[in-house]
Amino acid sequence: MRRAALAAILMAGACGPAGAQPASDAPGTLPATALEDFRHVQISNGLITAQVYPPGEKELYRGTRFDHAGVVFHVTYKGQDFSTYWFDRFVTDPRDTGKQAPGVETACCAVSGPVEEFAAVGFQEAGPCREAAQKTECGRFLKPGIGIFTRDNDNPLRFPTLPALNEGKRTFKAGKTGAAWTQDLDDPQSGYGYKYEKTVQLVPGKPQMTISHVLTNTGKKDIVTTVYCHNFLSLSPGSEHLVITAPFTWQALDELQPEFVKLDGKAIRYVAPLPKGVTTQSLMSGFNGEASDYDFTITNTATGFGQRIRADQPMVRINMWSITPTYSLEPYIAIALKPGETKRWTYTYDFFGPEQ
Repeated sequence: MRRAALAAILMAGACGPAGAQPASDAPGTLPATALEDFRHVQISNGLITAQVYPPGEKELYRGTRFDHAGVVFHVTYKGQDFSTYWFDRFVTDPRDTGKQAPGVETACCAVSGPVEEFAAVGFQEAGPCREAAQKTECGRFLKPGIGIFTRDNDNPLRFPTLPALNEGKRTFKAGKTGAAWTQDLDDPQSGYGYKYEKTVQLVPGKPQMTISHVLTNTGKKDIVTTVYCHNFLSLSPGSEHLVITAPFTWQALDELQPEFVKLDGKAIRYVAPLPKGVTTQSLMSGFNGEASDYDFTITNTATGFGQRIRADQPMVRINMWSITPTYSLEPYIAIALKPGETKRWTYTYDFFGPEQ
């Protein structure tokens, strides 16, 4: 049963078609630089600097796609900003999820850097409220990292509709070289509950950042989900000169545009910059289900700057997505926890520059 639930999650994609966009901005739209005005803490180990953001009602991220813990902006090494804005403007109202003018992001996605998304838990079992009006768990499902929501549609890929029914209790604590977030959620009506701990740490004496997680199922129901890190990377405009290497031979499950990107054994090579309005996206394969497969190096061969991304867990899926301002490699990790069980996983980012 747990395998079947995982399989259903892995069949899900991340986004739907873009559709038509309005010509003018929605009320309350601000320039991307206004994100700097939200409360944040600067952390540094003397080699890397970064900005970390607390969760909360009036804080930077209030959308319903990404984990509210661990938003990290402007990870910078030797003057290279690895995670700056990839959009021009953003909508401040988190309830405005409609199509926006070009260059504008809604609250669902107006973040950058290594943000994470969990797949919804219990969406199918909950059933829409119109079908489950006599049940105490009427329409309630879990979006880990955010909270409990009402199922008001039939699409498990659609980001949940605000307001959240239960976001639990959160803490945030930052020091000189890192920060920690916790979330404790108990929802008797749905039977879901968990304790979630996330820590971002700049490793002393190294151009290295770790993001570690501990997720414990404290509820009465299984938590079966996946989590991936979006890894919004601002290393090269249009992804020009990017080379992405892996310990395995890459295979693209969807057609890529050969005039922009090509597979070359264990390397993905961008051979020309992506023009504005062009997207490259494909599910990627070739990995063997070992934790050692989760080891990627992304290099701008023109500047020499890049990063290595590793994790201590095997992948179950990889999505690659890029547009003109940003490149994203999105490896997925499977999570299946019975009540009382705990899952731990850590990402390690090594940053390097020219002649390193």
